[in-house]
Amino acid sequence: MRILFFLLAFNCYGQLLTEEDKQQHFIGGAVFSAPTFSEVYLNTKDIGKAFTSGLLVSTLVGTGKELMDDKFDKRDLLATMLGSMTVNTLLTTILIINDKGIKIFGKQIRAI
Repeated sequence: MRILFFLLAFNCYGQLLTEEDKQQHFIGGAVFSAPTFSEVYLNTKDIGKAFTSGLLVSTLVGTGKELMDDKFDKRDLLATMLGSMTVNTLLTTILIINDKGIKIFGKQIRAI
């Protein structure tokens, strides 16, 4: 479900990340989300809580930044959330591959 939502979000806003400001928001979302995801997962071993916490923290930081600006730009906030979702989805995928012991061509692989 998360991956479907993630792909839908990129499909709907494909041109969003062409602006330099939106790219910076995307990176900011990723930067705040990754350590949050990692810390929550290490403490709880729950991927769902880690994903939600990473998204929530980056969204709160992005909202705070937008409230400090002269004009609230919802597209900036969306770019921040997309950065967070990208990192969270990547980390979730890595954890699932490592936990399940995925085999490709009969060989066991590990993501990290």
